[in-house]
Amino acid sequence: MSVIDELRKDGELIQAYELARLRLLKNTTPDLVKKDLSRVLTDLLQQNCFVSCADQFFSYLEEFYHLNVPLGDSVIHENIMWQVGKFIKELNRAEAPSEIFDRLYKTISHVQLPSQTSLFTFISSSVLESQELNKSYVRFLINIGVRHLPANHFLALNEDGEKKASLGELILLCIAKHITNQDKPSSEDISYLLEELSFVGENYKNIPYINYYKAKAYQAIGDIKNSEISILNYLKKRSKEYLAWELLADISENKERKIQALCKTVISHTRPGQLIRSQTKLFHLFVKDKEFSVAKAIYQVISSSKRELGKNITEDWKAISKEIWFENVKRDIHLWNFCYKRSNPIVSYVFNDWTAQNGIIYGLNVTKDLAEFVVSDDVHGAFKYFGDKDMKVGDFVSLKLQRVANHEGIKYKVLHNEKTKNRPKRNVYKVLEDEIRLEGNNHFVGLVPINFDYAESKGMKVGQLVRVKAVKLPSSRFKESAKWKVLQISTVSK
Repeated sequence: MSVIDELRKDGELIQAYELARLRLLKNTTPDLVKKDLSRVLTDLLQQNCFVSCADQFFSYLEEFYHLNVPLGDSVIHENIMWQVGKFIKELNRAEAPSEIFDRLYKTISHVQLPSQTSLFTFISSSVLESQELNKSYVRFLINIGVRHLPANHFLALNEDGEKKASLGELILLCIAKHITNQDKPSSEDISYLLEELSFVGENYKNIPYINYYKAKAYQAIGDIKNSEISILNYLKKRSKEYLAWELLADISENKERKIQALCKTVISHTRPGQLIRSQTKLFHLFVKDKEFSVAKAIYQVISSSKRELGKNITEDWKAISKEIWFENVKRDIHLWNFCYKRSNPIVSYVFNDWTAQNGIIYGLNVTKDLAEFVVSDDVHGAFKYFGDKDMKVGDFVSLKLQRVANHEGIKYKVLHNEKTKNRPKRNVYKVLEDEIRLEGNNHFVGLVPINFDYAESKGMKVGQLVRVKAVKLPSSRFKESAKWKVLQISTVSK
């Protein structure tokens, strides 16, 4: 053990520090003295990792980097960075001024942290925690690269049954937002982001928004083809996200497709205030195309949302309601139904490679605006139909479905629907001709029970030949093994 190390061990840090510096000036075995001085500086950094000691901390840290200790002495470099991490934690706790963070991240901008280590996790998580206190943190995260986090920090977290984003996901999202939200991101940043997104997407399948930010990155450099491919891939898995449909509209060069995508955006289920931007884009497109009745309806929705949220309504926006075209519109439209129908082609385009299944509408829940369908004994569900007056019980529908499994069981989400002439499977839909017969207290046509009071009110009698159309209701709704709903019953001439 050197004399310098003995002084360190005895707690005489200042003496050890001065002796190491003196020996370094005399150039006696400089490599060994540099190591001794580095260990002393590590201890001094540990003593001074407080906001009140920030200037001294920086002095010691900068002195260490001026020593140019070889990177091969990794333990020394890592011990220094552990002290830096503690300093960042302290700065976060004390809500230090942004200037201190800026100076620190500039000082350590050249540092290469050891990949897949607890030190990498400690530094990156500490830096991320400082995001509300400064702006330079994100450039440091870009420099170290999110891919170097240990693999377990990309796994989804589950706290008390609630899913939370992992550290890797949070850092990647932070970097992606920073780069893609710039007016003119550099090609180097875009290339970096695409590489990080590809790496994470290939290795960690649970990160959801990879293709969304790929689309934004490609859009930023004018690569429309790859941007559209990416957002279509994203929508295939997350079709309910209004931001994705809005991005598809922004990417699309075809005006009608842009309108369709924005129509899908504005009927997405989210807080009204989040849709104002998309609604405003759609409003101006409809005014330009002279579709004034729709434009007026959107204007009223936007104005109502702004008032409810207490947002400023400009005089220019108010003046629109005084324009001639606005005052001449007399016809009210059902905006959500209009947008639902107008967006159907773009939804069909997104899911054009999905196999459709034939089903039948067995009920309309007008209160909840849901059309209930059945495809087979195991495949059934409901979808929002936006008050479509053309939708009726008994309609045959072609459905593109996504199977969703969760703690409640298996459900089927409707991605796209349209009417069809193709009948569903015979085990859920029957058309039969037979005589009305009485069994006990119940009346049947074939195996299908009927409401005889209704049949009798139409002049039908037991033993009469009738024609019945019936749908088998989902068994999950009833304890009985099967329950049929008669859609239509009519007499048949012999």
